[in-house]
Amino acid sequence: MRPVVRALGQSTLPFVRVGRGMRRRNGLTIVGWHRVDGASNGLSTGVDDFRRHLDELERWGAVVLPLDDAVAGLEAGTLPPRAVALTFDDGYASVVETAWPLLRERDMPTTLFVVTGFLTGDLRFAWDRHEPEHDRLRLARPDALLDAARDGLDIGSHTVTHPWLPRLDGAAVRRELTDSRSALEDLLGRPVTSLAYPTGGWTREVRTIAGEAGYRIGITVDRGLNTARTPHLSLRRAFVPTDPCDLRLILDGGYTLLRPLDSWRSRKGPSW
Repeated sequence: MRPVVRALGQSTLPFVRVGRGMRRRNGLTIVGWHRVDGASNGLSTGVDDFRRHLDELERWGAVVLPLDDAVAGLEAGTLPPRAVALTFDDGYASVVETAWPLLRERDMPTTLFVVTGFLTGDLRFAWDRHEPEHDRLRLARPDALLDAARDGLDIGSHTVTHPWLPRLDGAAVRRELTDSRSALEDLLGRPVTSLAYPTGGWTREVRTIAGEAGYRIGITVDRGLNTARTPHLSLRRAFVPTDPCDLRLILDGGYTLLRPLDSWRSRKGPSW
């Protein structure tokens, strides 16, 4: 994390603590990763760093809840203090093979958001195409996802092809959301009602279509604490930096007051 951003986050903590003390209901922090493998680099979080992240969650006293239960508690006003939900995006094999066993050892539930169009075939995401062949780029296959789901891993949608949804027309957005949901429900044999917007790209129109497509939960990458006022189809989430001290800053709410920065930043989407 850049020092300036860290300093800004730390500067807001006194105000966040005051606000937390005045709040009648507890909020929900959602954090995320992409893949867990040999070394922390880009989208990868090294195994040792990931263990340190889990240690930090435990030291902070996080109450890690399944995503569905956490959002239900947020709506009902029954969340415990320091409620946290854990997520992974994209569907890399290392989440199923490495991260999920480590989470199970600590009884920490998590949700993996999967791109259904990449479940079969030898496909690579656009941002991985320039990378040399490496096992960290491997994606989970349907049978592995189904086995992990039977062991308790929650599976949600990350669309069919991982597009920047605000760039698409309404009909294309609807296809991405409904087709991915149908594919996962066929695989898992259960309803799928959670969605992570690819690269965090959403608009009010996209959010409306998500609700019409049957989703109850939509996850963005707009940082900050989720409160009773946060729409459930545009919940806030922060991806975890490598340094555990930055995770502590997220958990303490250091970015909640900086959330407008996420709203002001460019919404043009990625270059791929």
